[in-house]
Amino acid sequence: MMEHVIFKQDRALKGKILTAIILVFSTLMLFFGSESMSSRIILFSISLLVFGFSISYKIDKSFNNYKLFSVFGLVLFRTRLEIDFPDYISVFSGSFSAKNEWSTVSALGIKERHEKIVIRFFTNNKNVTLYKTDNYDMALQKAKTLSKLLNVELYDATKS
Repeated sequence: MMEHVIFKQDRALKGKILTAIILVFSTLMLFFGSESMSSRIILFSISLLVFGFSISYKIDKSFNNYKLFSVFGLVLFRTRLEIDFPDYISVFSGSFSAKNEWSTVSALGIKERHEKIVIRFFTNNKNVTLYKTDNYDMALQKAKTLSKLLNVELYDATKS
């Protein structure tokens, strides 16, 4: 049986697009730029790191949870994820806004709205969103795995 479940967090669409544009621009600069080679390599390296950056939540069996900061799946560092042990886990669909609050996109100050399938922990009257996806089957599979791992009841509110 798995000892942990990892939930990779979504980035806003505008963030994905802008980082891709910056990566293409820096790649072109790397090969065709007239600046010094070291500055072109630094620009390319930074844009590659930003492009591959992701945040994930790692929930483990002993409930020692971490927020993982990764580049292309390689964990650079982690911090403790302080969340309460859930009374139950819920999978449901809803409309959510994604804030453009990281990287170069924050200057746009725009929110995006998307229909998503969500996994949340519920404890008393509080909830914590662990995962958002467009794929219902993936969300349900991860929620079932997490439910078994923590021995917590799972509610599938998409079927209501």
